[in-house]
Amino acid sequence: MIIGAAKSGTTSMHMYLGQHPEVFFPEYKEPNYFALAGESLPKKGPAPPKVIQSLIYSRSITDFARYESIFEGAGPGKKLGEASVRYLYFPAAPGRIHEKVPGVRCIAILRDPVARLYSHYCMNVQYLIEPLSLRDALDQEEARIADGWGWDWHYASVGRYADQVERFVETLGRDQVKVMLYDDFVADPQAAFAEACRFIGIDDGFQPDMSKRGKVASRPRSKALGRWLHWPGQGRKAMRRLAPWFFTDERLERLEEWNRSPVDKLDAATRREIGPRFRQDIEKLGRVLDRDIPWSY
Repeated sequence: MIIGAAKSGTTSMHMYLGQHPEVFFPEYKEPNYFALAGESLPKKGPAPPKVIQSLIYSRSITDFARYESIFEGAGPGKKLGEASVRYLYFPAAPGRIHEKVPGVRCIAILRDPVARLYSHYCMNVQYLIEPLSLRDALDQEEARIADGWGWDWHYASVGRYADQVERFVETLGRDQVKVMLYDDFVADPQAAFAEACRFIGIDDGFQPDMSKRGKVASRPRSKALGRWLHWPGQGRKAMRRLAPWFFTDERLERLEEWNRSPVDKLDAATRREIGPRFRQDIEKLGRVLDRDIPWSY
């Protein structure tokens, strides 16, 4: 299992491992079962429930029988895998995983928490489910959590990794939890991939196609077009019914590409302002992992 953290290269690692001939991944990333088992969805957020359900929870699974069914196409001899970045953060996930799949190997990739939260924030802006500025969203985070808002708006909390990693290590054992740093993955993706393969117990000489990256955040040029492209509603469906020859998947993809604009880089002043809130956690993470952590504030 690739268990997190969000916006830390997990989609790329999922893509690379999914190409390995010894591995089977289900069709979709983020089934989220061990984070959301038995829960009622969607969780609260700044958009209508049907929008949150469509954009965030449409592939989430809360029933174990259904979760098992996503691996039915694996075939004999394959290593079964899945990637759900909520697992690292959710306190109940390690125990649930240990109960259902006690021999599992878990991979976590951790990113500088300020860069991670900014990427997470930008993704929500991209899909028009974050109406606040970054500073205001961080100021409101604790109130949002207390009000029952979902994980997708826990920007700073998701990046406090030390207790999250410690829970997994204490529950599953250190030999079943591989923690990698995003910095190392970016510097040498083939070496990081090979390290993951050795941890899983598959051929580390396989070389996946690494020409494509995982998700890259952007901002919508037009919010109205962004809502039409991504939010559920009857307008888009009606237009596709009326003119299917025009509203093809290719044309919709072109519209989406046109509507993307690069996100601004996080300015140094904001980074300096946000960074100190992670200082103690980074120090503890170093002790938990018994290694130097290259993020300092």
